[in-house]
Amino acid sequence: MSQIEFSHHTTTVNGLDWHWVEEGTGPAIVLLHGIPESWRCWQHQIPTLAKQFRVIAPDMKGYGQSGKPKGDYAASTVAAETLEFLDAIGVEKFHLAGHDWGVVIADNIVNLVADRVERYIRCCLSLHTYDARNSLHHQWNGRNPEKASQLMSNADAYVRVWFETSCKPECRPDEAELQEIIKEFSYPGISDVVPLYFSHIRNSKPVDYSKFTMPVLYIHGEHDPRQPIEYARGMEDHIPGLEAVLVVDAGHFVTWERPEDVANGMMWFLHSMLASGLPLFDRSRHYDLPTRPCHEVESWGVNPGIAAKIAS
Repeated sequence: MSQIEFSHHTTTVNGLDWHWVEEGTGPAIVLLHGIPESWRCWQHQIPTLAKQFRVIAPDMKGYGQSGKPKGDYAASTVAAETLEFLDAIGVEKFHLAGHDWGVVIADNIVNLVADRVERYIRCCLSLHTYDARNSLHHQWNGRNPEKASQLMSNADAYVRVWFETSCKPECRPDEAELQEIIKEFSYPGISDVVPLYFSHIRNSKPVDYSKFTMPVLYIHGEHDPRQPIEYARGMEDHIPGLEAVLVVDAGHFVTWERPEDVANGMMWFLHSMLASGLPLFDRSRHYDLPTRPCHEVESWGVNPGIAAKIAS
């Protein structure tokens, strides 16, 4: 089990119970997990980020120790409720990161309050390219929420299926970590409402990606079986602020499979220090994916006189 002690918090906002882990002080960064996870999705990144940031990692609505009401689980609705939670704990401007379904919610948060999001780290979710045949569970869960609930009710089996089929085999979390993930997906009520994320997705409001002008880092698992590398190509045509695509030697669960690489990539990005020549970008360069901003940036060299002379 994890040897690190984390600080846990709870509150209720507009009738919805929230549980979150919070560490560190400074500018806020909000970390959103996907399925079948909890705040622990980010447990290996939190200590690094907390050295300089106020790290807030909630259990999303329906997961972990947060509330599990029946009702509306459209992504735009959950995004608005998550913003109400952030308002309640005094978060105005913030960095944002999402993994898997957490990206769906995070995209909708940017759509609602782009002016409040300083930087955005988007992990392991398609954007402009998507083939349903790679992710048959999306439509099956959406059409069969009761049957999906039955499968999810056996958290041990359900979590293992996810990690056995989604990780690069040699990078899969060990048994102790799997037990942590399973425990957090075992709370009563999770299996009743998490399928609603799938069945309600078409009720969500469209996202206007032209609003994504803040610096954006996309992290992609090279061996993600449901997200081929083609999904990472061309994102710069749809996200104005995209600064780089970071391909890591992992499957889908990059925060567990390559914890140090992801923590470093996040920390360096938040400091504007993700230089394209870093070895961390070796796989990105191999696939000829962007490793530096695709848009023009203002010149701020140390020899402005020479730069002005050359320009004239």
